Amino acid sequence: MKKTSKIFFRIGALLLILAIAALMFVVGRGHTVYIDNKTIEYNGQTYDASYQIELIKSGKSITKLKKAERGMTVVIGQTMKLSLKIKQTIDGVEETKDIVIKLPYSMDNIIINLPAYLNGLPEDVYLDEFISAPEPEDPDDEIPGGDEFDFGTGEDSPGD
Repeated sequence: MKKTSKIFFRIGALLLILAIAALMFVVGRGHTVYIDNKTIEYNGQTYDASYQIELIKSGKSITKLKKAERGMTVVIGQTMKLSLKIKQTIDGVEETKDIVIKLPYSMDNIIINLPAYLNGLPEDVYLDEFISAPEPEDPDDEIPGGDEFDFGTGEDSPGD
């Protein structure tokens, strides 16, 4: 009887640890979110960027984005909550909006276009994955020691 209860206790402890690990994997997942205030065109219609948008997260100002600027924040979990203070024009009245955006689990670096989001466009329009471009190779970089097989020198070899 003691041996059986010991096995059940171990299996239960293992299942509890796996459940906590799965929960922490989802809840503690971090995302780098890039937020654009850029004009976008969709289905032949142009959605203009605001003059200025201030991003506020947890009561603290993250950044102020002018037209055609991008800001960044890190979000832990699958939901991003922000308050936006929006001025459409330089002399415009400041309007405050609270937004909540569900972040896709499969993306690490996410771009959100605020004009598209605020105008109610579909998720595939306002949300995209940020993929950094590889650094271009410098064609002037030469391999030290020259060509391994002495091809391309254009000269006759001494044995000819």
